[in-house]
Amino acid sequence: MMDSSFATLNNVGTIQLASGHTSEAIGFFLRSLREAKMSLAERAKKEDNMARNSSSAEDKEGNRCRETVAVHSPRIPIEAFVPFSMPLSTSTEGLYLSPLYLSESADYDRYDTSVEASVAIMYNLALAHHLNALFGTAAANRETALDQAISLYELAYNVHMQEEDADLSVEFTMAVVNNLGHIHRLKGDEAKADKCFHHLLSTMLFLRSYGSADSKCVAEPFVHSITHLILQDTVAPAA
Repeated sequence: MMDSSFATLNNVGTIQLASGHTSEAIGFFLRSLREAKMSLAERAKKEDNMARNSSSAEDKEGNRCRETVAVHSPRIPIEAFVPFSMPLSTSTEGLYLSPLYLSESADYDRYDTSVEASVAIMYNLALAHHLNALFGTAAANRETALDQAISLYELAYNVHMQEEDADLSVEFTMAVVNNLGHIHRLKGDEAKADKCFHHLLSTMLFLRSYGSADSKCVAEPFVHSITHLILQDTVAPAA
């Protein structure tokens, strides 16, 4: 069984972040991400050795079939978004604050499960830099922290979207897009912010029309971010 110490490190980081200790959280998330990358590299090396040691084409075909079955087996690497207990302010309005907690009993021998866990850790690290820019760093370092958060949010989103078997929730993708919009607004780039919020609004409208009752509830925390777009659409015809 693959070592899941990166999940433990991540979960300590979520507790630190939810308590407002942004610098400490960043340290735990960085360690967690390094461990997760090492685990993925170890698994890739193991699979490569297995492929080279296969004695026949039949064996290789059997391995591919077994892998296909494994990819579609149930897996739950992410347990929950952690409630946020840090004192809030007007600078966090519209920001989705909850970090992701990882299951420490998930099957991290599976490549897809480990990738999903890595994506969750990247999101948590992005959120930590995001909040560190607001509360935990000197004004001179604020832009750097925000840029680090943007890079990590985008990386987490892109890796998630590239994985065909990704199983993260719609809440995750909405959280990433919402928080990117929040940062662009902080940086004064309203065009990029509105692009993110329009994407968020489209997702919410889709969930309203076709989603389950649970998925519709998922959209509620993001209403504040897209209210101005709804008001624009409401006022425009009258104008």
